[in-house]
Order: sequence, then structure tokens, then C-alpha cells
Amino acid sequence: MATQYRLPLIPPDALEVNETLSYLESGNQAIYFAAGVPLFVHDKNDAMGRCLASMQVLELKLATKRNLSDAFGIDRVTLYRRQIRLRENGIAGLLCEKRGPKGGHKLTKGALLKAQELLDMGETQEAAAEALGVIARTIRRAISSGKLVPVKLSKRVEKKAGGSQPGERSARDANSPLGVATERAVDRMLARVGKLEEAKPEFKASMAVASGGTLLALPALLELGLLDVTEKVYGKLKNGYYGLKSTVLCLALMALLRIRNPERLQFEAPGELGILLGLDRAPEVKTIRRKLKELAERRRASRFSAGLAERWVKQSSRDVGLLYVDGHVRAYHGEKHKLSKTRVARRRLCMPATTDYWVNDKKAAPLFVVTGTANQRLIAAMREHILPEVRRLVGKVRRVTMVFDREGWSPKWFKELYENGFDVLSYRKGNYPMWPRRLFHMVQGQVEGRKVEYELAEKTVRLYRGFKMREVRRMCSGGKQTAVLTTREKMPILQVAWRMFERWRQENFFRYMREHFALDALVDRRAEPAEAERRVPNPKRRKLDKELAKTRAELQGLEGEYGQRAFDNKETQRSTARGFKIANGELGGRIRELRAQCALLREQRRETPRHVAVSELDDEDILMQLEPETKHLTDTIKMVAYRAETALFNLLGPAYARTEEEGRALVRNILRTPADIVPDEAADVLRVRLHGLANPRSNKAVARLCEQMNEARVRYPGTGLMVRYEALNSAEIPAQCQES
Repeated sequence: MATQYRLPLIPPDALEVNETLSYLESGNQAIYFAAGVPLFVHDKNDAMGRCLASMQVLELKLATKRNLSDAFGIDRVTLYRRQIRLRENGIAGLLCEKRGPKGGHKLTKGALLKAQELLDMGETQEAAAEALGVIARTIRRAISSGKLVPVKLSKRVEKKAGGSQPGERSARDANSPLGVATERAVDRMLARVGKLEEAKPEFKASMAVASGGTLLALPALLELGLLDVTEKVYGKLKNGYYGLKSTVLCLALMALLRIRNPERLQFEAPGELGILLGLDRAPEVKTIRRKLKELAERRRASRFSAGLAERWVKQSSRDVGLLYVDGHVRAYHGEKHKLSKTRVARRRLCMPATTDYWVNDKKAAPLFVVTGTANQRLIAAMREHILPEVRRLVGKVRRVTMVFDREGWSPKWFKELYENGFDVLSYRKGNYPMWPRRLFHMVQGQVEGRKVEYELAEKTVRLYRGFKMREVRRMCSGGKQTAVLTTREKMPILQVAWRMFERWRQENFFRYMREHFALDALVDRRAEPAEAERRVPNPKRRKLDKELAKTRAELQGLEGEYGQRAFDNKETQRSTARGFKIANGELGGRIRELRAQCALLREQRRETPRHVAVSELDDEDILMQLEPETKHLTDTIKMVAYRAETALFNLLGPAYARTEEEGRALVRNILRTPADIVPDEAADVLRVRLHGLANPRSNKAVARLCEQMNEARVRYPGTGLMVRYEALNSAEIPAQCQES
């Protein structure tokens, strides 16, 4: 039997609720059609009639709650509650008045008129809420309920901003009298003759400023102490157009924008970056280098890093109870300077390089960094530099757990750490016997909100005379056992394993810093002689080693040839050893000569010390080191930038569904987003309006970040302007996208 399909009869200009139901407003009437047949009619302003019609549609199963919600904007929970009241009390149940206030107790009629007037004038929702003394959420609810009508964004920008456009700024910058984007000629002339201490930030309304989203990280940079600690340590720079604040803030913005080194500034629009600094343009390459040189000559980078570390320890003292320590090798590829060599693990080569030892807290956030001396190992760096600094930061009493890899393996060193008030967490080095499988059992739990599951076993072992440690082993799927040693007696076994294996977060930190913050980039080409008292491998001994190896190789070759001749000797011609020696006398003499030479070289090498001070080296062997102050200063600023980016990443939280997978990429995208920068001198406000991103969920995340940054109530450094962040398209995000 053939199936006969129903034709979808929908009146012209009707709203299609679904394939069966449609809705039409004709004159003052609201008409509902089912398959083209009129079903219900009521006055279009009759709220009770609309309510009753929707209930009848649901009872007849002509539409679902989702259909009605999408078509008429009625919340599904509201429809559900009306159904319950209808079934319990009949039509009278739909006549129940709303409980509580009969109208808005905050947005009264007068307040609504005032709010609409402010919105029509081009004010943002946050500004209108602030003027009325309510929170921004109240204004947004009024807009979603239809009590207020938002002004279109294009009209708001036209009415309120009236700022310069990118094309106008580009043409104006190119025709500036003193160079590209040099508009503040008077200030620059005063700075040229030394009469200006530092140019003060001044803002003009500017639309679509490139990378204006970077200012979203300003509250985090200031909270981390970037400018406060810098001024405390360095004071101020010499009189000039660019002062200490603008220089350091420019370096921080460069790090956030992935500008690898000062040379890359020549490929950025100086006027656009200057707007973010409140100046006419960003400093030139030579200016940045001159300022860095001036700061480096004061030799205060270590004090700067220590001041920041003190501030961070006070802000999150619990995170420094466990510290990860590891070395990062910066290879040197140049040929101009002679540097000491060390092994670069990722290249599997021994090459000129400098080793920096980084200390990260238990969340892998960087705390401070020290530059090791030539060929200084991890244990020596910890003993001389790291442990004294950690003790200064946390106090004399508190015990701190130091986590490091097998490079720091030494039972004697473990005992020394424990006796000095530090606990140890490290891998066991070398070959060790396997434990029986029956000792292992599955351990499950949660650490920092993550589900963790390991197959573990535990024993107490004695690795050094009179010193015992706790050994925890993990059984992997292939039967391999990974041994972890610690002096923490009360730490749960699951925590011991997880904290040790999470040391890879520090490795991931190094990789991220190399790729995104140019950790290995050469900031300054200057070099200086290594410290005079520094102990380095003796180059004379190295030369003796090479000469001895060369002599031994030649000796072994001749001895092999001599033996081959003895094997091939025909006894009918030379029946005695004396005859053979006489026949091969020249070769034998050379062998005796080389043996004597090897003995002499071994004696000379025995009398030559393995290490000598740099001051004892000859001029041709003198070692250089890359100027450490500038690198330490810029690395510390990059450390602050990384922490600021991490703060934005953490603020995304559950509002962004894929924070773990895409959070940092989203933050980088936000920082590169154009923004309108509009000062309001009358209200002492600097408005930073971020442009929209590619999808609604990203725009929702931007709006959330703006709200959270506004709670910090930060004033732009050097001005009295309160920075307020706004997401231009936050009002246009559909409700269903915000809920998803």
C-alpha cells in the first residue's frame, strides 16, 4: 500500500514553529495553524491567551517545549511549570500572580528610561550599570527580557568613539616631521636636551589598534609586581623620552606578543605599539638596546629577580613547599667568542653553551633562575646558589622538598640536604634489583583534581652509612620498574609517585618558553671575560690528551703492522727472531720511539692539573662568557609575562569547555586581537574594547575575562585613568550559545 504524505500548508508570512505548527500575526490577532488549519485565535497583546494557547499546543502534542522556546523565546522551565499548574489547578492555575515584587525593584521605570538614554548615547552596558548603581548583569537581563533595547555596535562606535582609524594613523605616522610616528615633537626636543625625565602616557581615541588585546594582561603584570619591583630596584633611568616604566612595559608586551628580540621591532608598526604604551610610537631597536645596556651596567638583575620571587612567595606561599630544579642549556652557535663547552642533551653534542638552572614551584610556574658557572653541575649550583636563595625566601625553619632528576643523584648529597632542612624527591640512578611482583598493588586517587592510578610498592632502603630513605617503585605495563627516592616520610605513596612524574611539567615549561618566548634567543652580542676565580678544565691537559691519543693511535697501527709481518715471516729465509728484528729494524725503532713518547706524555699529563682558574690561562686560551646581566633581566621579564599569561589561562576556568586543550592558544589569540582604545577624561576611564573572535564560545570567554579584569580596578601606570575592558560583541552572543 502506497504511503500518502501530508502537504506542509503554511500561510504566507507565517512563522514556522515546526513542520506541523505555524504562527501568524494579522492585525491585532494572533493565529495558530495546524497543518494549515486555524486552531487558536487570541488578541496578540493578550498574555493570558498566549499562555493558554501554548499549553493547548503542548497537550495536543503539536509541538515540543524546545520548539516553543526557540520560536517565542519562552524558557523551557517556564513552560514546564505552567503545565504543572494547569494540571493541578486547571485554567485558574495560569492566573496565579508572580510571587515577590510586582516589578523591578532596582530598574524602576525611571531607571529604565535613564538606562535606555545612556545606551542610545553610545554608552556601554557596564558604563550604564555603573551610572545607575547596579551591576552589569542587571542591564543584560533587562536587554534579554526586552525592557531595554541595545544600540547597534556600529552606531555606538560612531557616536561614542569618533577615534582615528588604522588607515588614518598609518598615513599620519608616515608623514611625521621627526620620523615615523613621532607626533610629540615638543617632548622629544625636551628629551634631546635632557630636560625631560620621562614622557608621560597620553591617550587619544584610536579604533582597531593592532594587538590591543595585550592590554588585557596589564592587571596581571602589575599584580605580579613588574613595575613596583623594577622601580624599587633600579630607581629610574637617565632623563629621556623613554623612561624606566615605558621601557620595562615595552619589553613585557614584546614577550607577550612573541617579538623574539629587539631586532624584530623593526618589523612591527611602531605607532600601533606606541598606542599601547600611551606614547606616539614604540622605541627603536637602538633605543631599546641602549636602555638595556644602561640597566645591565647597574648589575642589579639578581636583585630584580629576587624581589619578584619574594613577592610571588608571599602571594602563594603554599606553592613553594615543593620546588622543581633543573638545568637548561643554551647553545652558542657563533664563532666570535670562545666559550666553555658542555653537553647539549637535545642535540646529543658537546658544544659551546651556557647552563641556566631554573627553580619552579609545584605548579611549574617559574620562581627564579640562576646562571651556572662554566661546567658547573647541578649539585654545585644547588649548594652555592639555589639552596641559599630558597632558604632566604621561605625562612629558616620551613622544610622544602627539592625535586630533581638523576643529574643530582648522590646519597651523600641527599644526606647533606636532609640535615640542612630540605627534603629530597628524585629518581634512583644505576642498576638495581627488581622487586617481586607480589609487592605491588594498584593505588587510585585524586591529586589536584585529577584522577591518578599507579601500580606501586614501597620499602625503606639504606643508601649511605647511617642514612635511610623511602623508596617507591612503579610497575609499568611492560614490567619495567621505576624507582623514586624521598625523605618525605608522611607523604602518601600516590603523592610521591605523582609529584615525581609531574617533573615533566618543568620540561614542558622549557619547551613552551623556547617556542613562544624565545628563551634561547641571543639578546645581546656583547661578551666579557669569565670570572677570574672560576675553575675551568685545563686547556694544556686537553692538548696533552689529544697528543697522547694521536700517538697511541699511531703506535697501535705500527704494532699491528709489526705483528702482521711476524705472522707472514718465512722461516726458511729468517729462522731466528734476531734475523727478523734485523730485517724490520726501522719499524721496530719507530715503535720504541713512540712508546717512549707515550710514557713521556703520560708523565706530563700526570703533573698537569685537571682544572685551573681562569686567571691562570694563557691569552690564547682565555675563556669568554656572554654578558649575563641583559640575559638575566630579559629572562626575568619573560618569566613575568609567562605568569601573566598563565593567570589569564587560569581565569578561563570552566567557562571555556576546552581550557586544558586550547586555553593557552585562545589567550595568545586574545592578546593579538585588535581593540579600540578610548580615553574618557571626564570619568577618568580608559576604555579598551576588544574586537570579536572566530566563534561564540571564544567571545563568551573574552567577555568573562573582561569582567574579571575590571574587578581588579587597575589604573594605567603614570596616569589616573581606570582601565575598563569591554567585549564589543558580548551583547550579541545568542542566549543558546551562552548556555552551551
